[in-house]
Amino acid sequence: LIPTLAIALVLACLAQAPTNAKAAGHQSIVGLWNVHYFQGSTQLFETYDQWHSDGLEFEVNSIAPGAVCQGTYKQAANGTVSLYHIIYTFDSNGVFNGRILETQTDTVSQDGTTYTGTFDQKVYDLNGNLITDITGTLTATKVTVRG
Repeated sequence: LIPTLAIALVLACLAQAPTNAKAAGHQSIVGLWNVHYFQGSTQLFETYDQWHSDGLEFEVNSIAPGAVCQGTYKQAANGTVSLYHIIYTFDSNGVFNGRILETQTDTVSQDGTTYTGTFDQKVYDLNGNLITDITGTLTATKVTVRG
């Protein structure tokens, strides 16, 4: 009975795992990407973003040294990726002063070397008051092993 229950539990967990494999001619977003964020034609910042097969995402950006962000995502069969991302914010003295809740909708290219998308960042203070809402587009290029 116990081995049967263990097998059933493993199969149930696998059924709940995110769908991140190739589907309908679209590549998986899993991997390391160099990402550029824009408002109009103006680049706001650049990041390195790592997407994991378990549906978790981890990003380090260029505008706040040491800033680390994390999120969770789901990739649909049509190649579209929906991301929910959380970012802590700090003042110029390094004191925690709020958070940014970001959503993204991205699409991986058919060859799997780039993705493009849109983002919406809602910036909140420590009391949960919305300070600003920043929207824009992004482009990413996959980082691969060299040499």
